[in-house]
Formats: sequence, C-alpha cells, structure tokens
Amino acid sequence: MRFPFLYSVQPGVPMHANDGSQFPGQFHGQADGHEAAVNKRDADTDRSLEALLNEIRQKHKQSLSAILVYGSWLRGQRDTMLDFYVLVDDYSTLDSRWQGWMCSLLPPNVYHIHHRSAATGGEMMESRAKYALLTLARFRSAMKNDFHSYFWARFAQPCEVLYVRDEESRKALDDAFASATKTFLKRVVPAMGDHFSSNELWARGLALTYQCELRTESNNRGDSIYDFNPAYYDRVLGNFAAEQPGLLVPENDHSFRNLSSGFRRKLSSFSWATRRLQGKLLSLLRLMKAAFTFNDALEYLLWKIRRHSGLYIEPTARQLKHPLIFAWPLLFKLYRQGAFR
Repeated sequence: MRFPFLYSVQPGVPMHANDGSQFPGQFHGQADGHEAAVNKRDADTDRSLEALLNEIRQKHKQSLSAILVYGSWLRGQRDTMLDFYVLVDDYSTLDSRWQGWMCSLLPPNVYHIHHRSAATGGEMMESRAKYALLTLARFRSAMKNDFHSYFWARFAQPCEVLYVRDEESRKALDDAFASATKTFLKRVVPAMGDHFSSNELWARGLALTYQCELRTESNNRGDSIYDFNPAYYDRVLGNFAAEQPGLLVPENDHSFRNLSSGFRRKLSSFSWATRRLQGKLLSLLRLMKAAFTFNDALEYLLWKIRRHSGLYIEPTARQLKHPLIFAWPLLFKLYRQGAFR
C-alpha cells in the first residue's frame, strides 16, 4: 500500500509524492550535497523502508499525522538503526493507557520495529528502526517553549518528511521546524565569543546540547554534522542574522559579530549549566521509561555505546531480561570507562 504523501527529495523545490502529484511544502534542511546522499537508496532499501512505514501506519491508523526520519542514517550511514519520529493526534492507539500517560508526562515514548524481506539476490534482509512518538501539538510546542534542548536541538538539523497526512499537518510541521532553528540559535549565540564563523557556532551549539544529555557521541561531533551540509547551516544562520539584527551581525570575512549584552551572556551560561543538570535527570528517566516500551532496550543501548565509543561489556541473561532492575551496575561501569557523558 502506498502512502498518499511519501516524498521524493529535491533541493529547494516543493515536495512531490511518489505518484508524481505535487504537494506544496519544503523539505526541511535540503541543500546542495544533502539530497545526493539521501537519494542513494536502492530498490531493496526503498522496499524495506516502506514496509517499516506501513507497520507504523497500520499501528496508529487515523491518528497518524506525520513520519519524519533524522539522524546519521539521513547523512548516509547505513550501519545504524533508522530513527523515526512519529507524530500523532493523541495516544489512543498505544497499547495501554499508562503508556499514553507516560508520554504525556515525559515525551517521547520510544518503540522498536523490524521487518524481514527478500532482497534482490534472494537473500533475506532485515530492517530495524526505532521511533519516538508524541503528539504533533506537543512536538510543535516543544520547538517554541521547551527550556531543555532535547527537541529543538534535533530538529534545528535537517530531517526528511516521509509522510504527512494533510495540508494542516504540513503547515504545523513547517512552523515547528522554523521555531526549532530560531530557538536553537537564540540559545546558542549568547554562549559564543565576540566573533565566530557559522561552523564554530553550529559545532559549539551542538556540543552544548550533547552535554545536556547522556550521549555516547563525542563533543566534537558537531563539526562532522556541519561538514555534511554546510550550505544548509550557513543559510539558516544568515537568515537568522537578518531577522535578529540586535543579536548578531555578519562581517565581511563571512564571520559574525556577537552583539549579546553582558547580562544575556551571563544568563546564557547559567541556563546551559541548568540544562546540563536537568538533562542528566531527564535522560535517566527516559531510559527507565524505555525499558517498558522498547523491545531489547539494553541490547540496543549497548550496541549504540560500542558503535560510538568502542566500549562493550557483555550483559548477563538476567540483565537482558530485567534491565530496569539489574542493568545499572553494568551501565555504571561503562560510564566510569567514559562510554558516555
């Protein structure tokens, strides 16, 4: 079954459905080399991707508003699990009321899906994905109003809209993406020095947000993210500078001058310190919540830690079966070894 709006990606032009019909809108973050990597998907990848999307569609039915993909898979890495964001009208399609209650209290809920299919050569191919779920209304609000960077830091970066239900949902997404970049830059610019380049701002900003979570990525990962699609990040910052002349101004050498007041800079330093403390607590709470919603949660977490840090400790059967009760000593050992911060 085909989705009514499953987009092929083209830079700087309206999105198009796979049936050739045009649906007005812009792909968030599309610029120059970004689309080349995204479009290097063979027939097997497209089939497995659509199968995963269809599983999400069947699960959430008419409540489904949009499906987004983001993260390292979108930047061309294929040795990783797909990261989807699933946006819904409400939590009525979740397996239990307490899952909806937990998602309302601390979004998003995270789920694991997989699909096996025959590849072109006849061998079996297994596709896996995790998807974070929350309502479209909460997603939109988070980009504008959340103090913590969890949502607006992720979606200040490019993402691909794989499915959107209708024009109203698309407009809500456009507003959310625009708000995410503005919120990110308003929070980061006062934390910069007197003069900075676009690369320096995005690298510093992403490093600040990584420090506000339990992350396995190194703090210099922002450089590689910027290098993958500098045209997008430069354009976003240039547009922001034009809209916020009292906060920063461009200079002749393609750098920017920071006009933040001394008070704003001190407030920014205090705010980021607060986010770091808040973020560690929220990350622990989300890990505990994921143990109830994510299949093989500990295996996935250990795989992700080894992928980014090279560190691994073999879990026991008891830890795999009851991670929320027995996995803490293992995770503490990895933390002491520097597997995550």
